[in-house]
Amino acid sequence: MAFLAPAVIVLGVFFAGSLAQVVYLSFTRYTAFSGPDWVGLENYSRLLASERFWRGLLNSGLYLLVTPAIIVLSLLAAMAVEVRLRGMSWMRLALFLPVVTPTIVAALMWRLLYNEDSGVLNAALKGLGFEGIRWLSERPWTLISAALVTLWKGFGFYMMVFLAALASVPRELREAAALDGANRAQVFWTVTFPSIRPAIALVFVISSISALKVFEELFVTIKGAPVSHQTVVPLIYQVAFEEGNYGMASAIGITLFVIILAFSVVQLKLTSRGERT
Repeated sequence: MAFLAPAVIVLGVFFAGSLAQVVYLSFTRYTAFSGPDWVGLENYSRLLASERFWRGLLNSGLYLLVTPAIIVLSLLAAMAVEVRLRGMSWMRLALFLPVVTPTIVAALMWRLLYNEDSGVLNAALKGLGFEGIRWLSERPWTLISAALVTLWKGFGFYMMVFLAALASVPRELREAAALDGANRAQVFWTVTFPSIRPAIALVFVISSISALKVFEELFVTIKGAPVSHQTVVPLIYQVAFEEGNYGMASAIGITLFVIILAFSVVQLKLTSRGERT
């Protein structure tokens, strides 16, 4: 217990204490010029009637589509670089490099690629005879642009998780299945997939939570796009720091926290039930 005490104190002060303060502020009218004055559930009732909140929540749900994409691509990459061939260690390093790249730097780099007038992507499209895409100002490309940054940034991390999971699969089981006449696809579905299912569940939960609370990619990559093109977290930033309505921003934050918590609990229950079956 003595060893845990410092961590418990830090969590208590910086997490539990901050959470309690935000919960309290969500029940107040607190702006840059007045308050906090207790208003009860007024912020939450206004929030539920807010069109831009529901639009942001819908966009957050759409942003979750990055989760299955990142699972499939990172798993395929892990299976590809798992082979012990010359040069594969450098390939792993290259695929992991985006993870250690600062998010702001990555988002700025992608913003240059997305530039609608002089960006590389539109230049390539025009070179092929297509019209340029308004990556930074038109739906649904604004959300897709930020999602691609999230995919590129987190791809290598989840690949390493799957590499560790694949390394734990007994080679004898794979060889036995191959000797029984199973092809590579059958070996994967009957031996490899059941063994790495906990890793897939872990990646699913972590990447989903990250997608729901994404901010830097949206704030930098599609900066200037209407908040209706973005998810809930940029809305919190706008309400708090641009409009100065800290009480409403706290209510949005607590609502998003409850949604993420409920979503995570449901995911964990579904994945644990799947493992038992």
